[in-house]
Amino acid sequence: MQNKRQKSKSPVVATLNWPVIAAVALLGALSLVLFFAGRARQEAAREVALQAARADTAAARERAADIEGELEYFNQEADEYIASLPADKLLVARMVDSVNHHLVYFEASDCPSCYIFDLETLTTEVLFGGENGFYCDTKLLMVGTIRQWMRVGDTVYFIAANRAPEANEPVAVYVLSLDLPSRAVGYVDSGSDAELLPPDRLRISHATLLYHSLFTGEDVYSHTTVTRQL
Repeated sequence: MQNKRQKSKSPVVATLNWPVIAAVALLGALSLVLFFAGRARQEAAREVALQAARADTAAARERAADIEGELEYFNQEADEYIASLPADKLLVARMVDSVNHHLVYFEASDCPSCYIFDLETLTTEVLFGGENGFYCDTKLLMVGTIRQWMRVGDTVYFIAANRAPEANEPVAVYVLSLDLPSRAVGYVDSGSDAELLPPDRLRISHATLLYHSLFTGEDVYSHTTVTRQL
């Protein structure tokens, strides 16, 4: 009986599962390796991004300096060209920016033309006018003295006399538009008289034939005047 009690109180020796322990240790080590490798990749990517940002900033500063130098050059060229224009050439628009390097002007004459001068290529182009007239849409216009002009945004409006041989009071003047970015010339209206009202309005008179006077040999017209926003 005594021997049985002694046997029941004998200590139990645990058996360690070494393969499991080794697997757990390997997984832990692998996790640490992956963690630090991920951190290293993040740091490398962050450094690449910082270097790219620094390069972009430097390039942007260089481009800004180039643009500033270019604008200074073309503004100087514009000043010199404007100073050289004869008294009968009137400046309409000076377009000097990162995209445009142009001057627009017209002749103060009874048979004027409107020109654009390219400061980059040093060439001149006629936008409208000329002795033989020009087509605007489907209309053949013979422009006489430009009486008034006004710039509204990127559009310049002109009021010019109609010097066509058959011109009469209802079409005594033309109103034309010039879109500066596209250089497109447009026909706005015609009338017996017109006036540009700053900053963006046009007052124009239209004439309607009433009868031909047998006593004076002249046509008699009625007139209506309207004001419109450009």
